[in-house]
Amino acid sequence: MRNNLKSKYLSSTFLLLASTVVVKIISALYKIPLTEYIGATGRGYFNIAYNLSMPVYALTMGAFPIALTRLVSSYDARGDRLKVKALRLASKRLFFIVAVISLVFILAMAKPYSSNISASPNSLFTILAIAPSVFFSCLCAGHRAFAEGFLDMKATAVSQTIEALFKLVFGLLFAKHSLEYLLNIYYSTQRVLGVIAFSKQQALSMIYPISSAFAMLGVTLGSMAGYIFAMIYTSQKYSDLPKERVDVKSAYNQLLSCSVGLVGATVVQSIANFFDTASIQFCLSRCDAQYLANVFSTTGDDVYTYVLGMYAVALDFKNLVPAIVMVLGVVAVPAVNSAYENNRERFSSLINSIFKYSVILSTLGGFCLSLFYNDLLCLFYSSSQDIISNAGRILFALGVTILPCCVATTTVYCVQGLGYAKSTIPPFILSAIVRVALNFALITNDEINIIGSAVSNLAGYLIIVVWNIVTIKKNTKIKINAVQVFVKPIVCGGIVFFVTNSFRQSFFSSTNSPLMLVLCGGFSLILYIFLLILMNCVTFSDLKSLK
Repeated sequence: MRNNLKSKYLSSTFLLLASTVVVKIISALYKIPLTEYIGATGRGYFNIAYNLSMPVYALTMGAFPIALTRLVSSYDARGDRLKVKALRLASKRLFFIVAVISLVFILAMAKPYSSNISASPNSLFTILAIAPSVFFSCLCAGHRAFAEGFLDMKATAVSQTIEALFKLVFGLLFAKHSLEYLLNIYYSTQRVLGVIAFSKQQALSMIYPISSAFAMLGVTLGSMAGYIFAMIYTSQKYSDLPKERVDVKSAYNQLLSCSVGLVGATVVQSIANFFDTASIQFCLSRCDAQYLANVFSTTGDDVYTYVLGMYAVALDFKNLVPAIVMVLGVVAVPAVNSAYENNRERFSSLINSIFKYSVILSTLGGFCLSLFYNDLLCLFYSSSQDIISNAGRILFALGVTILPCCVATTTVYCVQGLGYAKSTIPPFILSAIVRVALNFALITNDEINIIGSAVSNLAGYLIIVVWNIVTIKKNTKIKINAVQVFVKPIVCGGIVFFVTNSFRQSFFSSTNSPLMLVLCGGFSLILYIFLLILMNCVTFSDLKSLK
C-alpha cells in the first residue's frame, strides 16, 4: 500500500511535471517574439497587469481548489460516492461566485493600481484585457481540483497546455497585427490614435500599451479554452457518480468551512506578495532615473517601466523552476492527506520524498540559471544585446537565490494539505515584512536597484521554509532527514556547478553556441544524477515509479 501510493504520487507528479515543462517551453516561444513586438517597455506593462491579477489567481488556485481536493480525496478514500457527488455540485456554485467576485475586483482596481501604485497609467489597457481570464481561470480551477482529488492530473496537465498554446498563437497574432496596423497609420499620418507623434520612438511609446493589451487577449482566450476542456473532461470522466439526490447545501457549507483557513492563509499570502511586488515597483521609482538610464543604457521616456521589463524577462527564466517544483506540492495535497489519515509510516516516507525532490529540482534549476544565464539569453534574444546584458545580471542573482523560493511553495502545500492552513499565516506576514523592508533598504540604492529583490526573496522565503517544516514536525511528530533531504542535494549541486564551470572553461571558453549549452547542460545533468545515486539520495526504485 505504501509503495502503491508513492508510485501513484510519483507517476502523477511526472505527468504534471512534463506538461509544466511543455507549457514553459511554449511560454518561452511566446514571450521571446512578443518582446520583439512590444519591447521591454511593453513587457513592463505585461508585468504590471500580472502583478495585480496574481493575488486573485493565488486565491482561486491556492485556497478553494485545495479545500475541494482534500475533501474529494478524503471521501473517495472512504468510498462515499454520494458525498463526492454533493461536493461536485457544490463546487460548481462556489467557483462561479468566486469567479464573478474576482472579475469585479480586477476591473475596480485597474485604474487606481495602474496610476497610483505602479506609476504607469498606460498599463490600464493591459489590466483590462487580462480581467476576463481571471473569470475563466476560476471556473477551470474547480474542475481541475475535483479531478486532482482522485490524483488525476490529466485535466490540469492538458488544460494548462491548451491555455499556453492559445496564448502563443493568438497572443502573437494580436500583438503583431496591432503593432503593424498602428505603425502603418503613423507612417501615413504621423499620428497614433489621433495624437501627433514627432518621432518613431515616440510613436512606439504610444503604440506599446495598445499592442500589449491586444497580446494579453491571447491569455484570455487561452483561459477560456482551458476551462472548456476541463469542464468537458470532468463531465465525461466522472459521469458515473450516483444518480440519487444529495445534500448540496450541506456539501457547500462544508466546502466553505474547509476553505476558511485556506482562504485566510491565501489572502495573507496574496497581500504579502502584492506588497512585495508593489514595493519593488515603488522602490525602483525612488532611484535616480538618469542613473538607471545610464546603467541600463536606455533612452526611453519611461526608464522605470523599461527596467521592470528587463526584470520580467529574467523572471521568465527564473519562474520556470518554481513552476516545476510547485507540481510536487500540487500533487502532494491529496497524497499527504490520504497517507496521514491511514498510515503514519507511509506518511513520513512520503513527506521526506516530497521535500527531497523539491530540493533536488530547485538546486538543479538554480545552478543552471546561475551558470548558463548569459547563454540562455543569447539563445533566445540573440538580436537584442540590451536584453542579454541588462537582464543577464538580474537572472544570475535570481538563480543563485532561488532555492528557498521554490521549496517554500512545496512546504505551504503540504501544511495546507494536512489541514493546518492557519499555521502558514504567521510566516507569510513575517516574510512579507522582511521582504518589503529589504526592498526599501536595497532597491532604493541606485547601485543595487532591482538586484535587491533577489536578496529580499532569499531571506523572506527562507523564513517560510523553516517555519512550515517546524509546523509539520510539531503537529505530526515525524522526522525530517535533513541530510538526505537538504544536505546531499545541495552538496551535489555545488559540486556539479564548479565541475561544469571548469569543464566549460576548459573546452568552450570562447563560444556560447547552442551546441555548447546542450553539451554542458547534458554533462551537468548526468553528473548530478550520478552523484545523487552515488550518495544514495535517489534510488532506482524511485526512477522505476515514474513509468
